[in-house]
Amino acid sequence: MHIMISRYAGAAGMTAEAAPKAQQGLVPLLRAQHGFLGYAVLGSEQGDIVSVSFWESATAAANSREKLREWVMANLSGLSEPTERFIGDVGPHAMVAPQSDRPDQSLYCIVRKAEGLSDKALQDEARNAMLAAAQKAPGFLGIYYVRSAENPSQGVSVLLCDTREHAAAIHEETMEISKRQQPHVNVRVAASGQTAVLAMA
Repeated sequence: MHIMISRYAGAAGMTAEAAPKAQQGLVPLLRAQHGFLGYAVLGSEQGDIVSVSFWESATAAANSREKLREWVMANLSGLSEPTERFIGDVGPHAMVAPQSDRPDQSLYCIVRKAEGLSDKALQDEARNAMLAAAQKAPGFLGIYYVRSAENPSQGVSVLLCDTREHAAAIHEETMEISKRQQPHVNVRVAASGQTAVLAMA
């Protein structure tokens, strides 16, 4: 599984306008792409629009990128090029169950960035402990850990929960594990908020 995260700095105010267009036009286009698995968009509490897409492979994501970019350029003025993009293969992960994509459904998402990752075995041990703790917590729906394809010392985790409160509790618990097992790694919340668009293959 491969993940692509795009951040559009300062664009959160466009979410209400962009989300219905994406639901009606971009989601069907995504579903038509080979290897598409899932997609979520949020207007983050940090003031950005953040999109997260899941693919079967890096090749599937790359093959679809230009077609999706063309749709965004034609339909979402001001969002054609992200301020920041993160791509990588998904490592340890878990999902309670496949999420539906009813128009009224929304999940709470926290995207965390990690810097200073080193030894893979040590990192895997810490991530597995965090994953186990998250799965036992109330409101947990899914979590994905990804190491950057471009810079192995950087990583991202995507946490999906039913409410902000449950997400905050899982975030705190897993950060305590991270601090104990890998104190040299710096982790910060890069984006958090309710999903405005949610779609599965």
